[in-house]
Amino acid sequence: MTISEFLKLEREKRCLTQAQMAEKLGVNRATYNSYEKGWVDKKKNNYLRVPGLKVRTKIAKLTGCSKEYVNELIENERKEKR
Repeated sequence: MTISEFLKLEREKRCLTQAQMAEKLGVNRATYNSYEKGWVDKKKNNYLRVPGLKVRTKIAKLTGCSKEYVNELIENERKEKR
């Protein structure tokens, strides 16, 4: 599972919109959308948009999983996008 898949699954479990999930994580909706879509900017050498450390901590708290698990999901996303 990737961080994109995980975020969408967790958001839908809670019956939240992307805007509501973004608010809970302290980011704007467009940023959250890029996390959930696994957005890659080809102009920036395929830079993958992933949550920063503060947001990772909030994701872990919100979902009840460990920060290590969130980091593992991000690594899975990076491997998939290569």
